[in-house]
Amino acid sequence: MSQDYDVIIVGGGIIGCMAARELASDHDVLVLERDQIGSGATGKASGLVTVVEEYSDTPAAAEYAIEFFREYDGTGHVSFHERTYVELRSDEHDTGSLRDHATTLQENGFDTAFNTPDELEDRFPDTFNLDGYAGGIVYEDAGWLDPYTFVTTVKDDAERDGATFRTGVEVTDLAVDDGDIVGVDVETGERIRAEQVIVAAGWRTRQFVSEYVEIPTRPYRYQTYDLDHERTLTESFPMAWDEHSHLYFRPQPTGELHVGGGTYFVKPPGTPRTTTTEGFQRLIADTIPELITDLGRAQFVTGDTCRFGDSATPDRYPIVDAPTEAPDGLVVATGTHGFGIMAAPTIGKAIRLVATDESGPFSVEPFSLDRFEDRSTDFGSSYIAESPELVGPQT
Repeated sequence: MSQDYDVIIVGGGIIGCMAARELASDHDVLVLERDQIGSGATGKASGLVTVVEEYSDTPAAAEYAIEFFREYDGTGHVSFHERTYVELRSDEHDTGSLRDHATTLQENGFDTAFNTPDELEDRFPDTFNLDGYAGGIVYEDAGWLDPYTFVTTVKDDAERDGATFRTGVEVTDLAVDDGDIVGVDVETGERIRAEQVIVAAGWRTRQFVSEYVEIPTRPYRYQTYDLDHERTLTESFPMAWDEHSHLYFRPQPTGELHVGGGTYFVKPPGTPRTTTTEGFQRLIADTIPELITDLGRAQFVTGDTCRFGDSATPDRYPIVDAPTEAPDGLVVATGTHGFGIMAAPTIGKAIRLVATDESGPFSVEPFSLDRFEDRSTDFGSSYIAESPELVGPQT
């Protein structure tokens, strides 16, 4: 006879683990993961925490996340490395609008400023070649951490509060009785009962709940490379994102430069890949040595990509909701759009607020499924290529 639980969480990535951490203190929680904890997109992430910009339309949610990381630093083996982040904006922008955006963030309590190319040179001497740039928005409320250490530490927190984790268990279906969630069915034929089920299974979430609710998400894949080079990256060297190439980078503790981007939609969903694309390598080779000064001879060291991908939404914000048309007791949490690590504290808290109908430090309304009138997957993104062949310079 299977044990009953208050809540079953489908998915053992950072979102599922953070949800368990949020709920375990006063709920009997079971997390089911088809592989290993953090083995999907979480384990392939770069660990950037630039949530102030990525969640700039929801400042209370952004503040909650950045303060969480500051307080969580030193928990277990987690180290949150605070570091300045610069968004390098192309000269197609009006500098007035960029200044206004930075001013709005300042008014919301964040340490942010727009810098012209000359001001960036004064702030970061001999760092960037800024021909073709209007300048950059500089964020002090930013940093990075190791994703795998983070997810396993969050899991440990949840376990200490009583959550149970089962890995290597694939959930095959939701168990529904007369319009109510009663648990899940797993591949062994077992039915595990629970009053609530939270589906936090990344790109698989849409397919998993499709019988009951339509969710506008598309799977996409991001890529990373570590570069060896001849420059010494001091503590003053910033993390950055380049608008021209849509590449981001940060220093590694080893002195290598970690570069990410080269995103593209995965078609059909579930198509695996374990290697980076040639276009991504060309994009890095054409961009990084020109953008960053004095790198010297740069060499590719280690490349990686998420095997099945992450999930994107039309507006780049996640979906955390208990849809009215779905069975009572179902909560969906998906569409992290590559920001799962940095937004995990916010999304985990949002899951609790939705699951318990509590009020919290920020509104969950921006994450509601109802914000989308069109729930189809017929949407694109200026940051995500439609296929791997379209990543990087086109010949």
